[in-house]
Amino acid sequence: MSALDIPTEFHHCPGLGHGFGLGAGTVAEGWIDQAVTFWKAQTEESQ
Repeated sequence: MSALDIPTEFHHCPGLGHGFGLGAGTVAEGWIDQAVTFWKAQTEESQ
């Protein structure tokens, strides 16, 4: 995706596999807020 100039982000969460839910009490806590910020930035760029 990056090679096609499609904005991407990758966040590694040590000790967790894919599908960790809300991440409450884990190193992934707060991932939803980060995702929403990223999605909003992409929406604003496309307008």
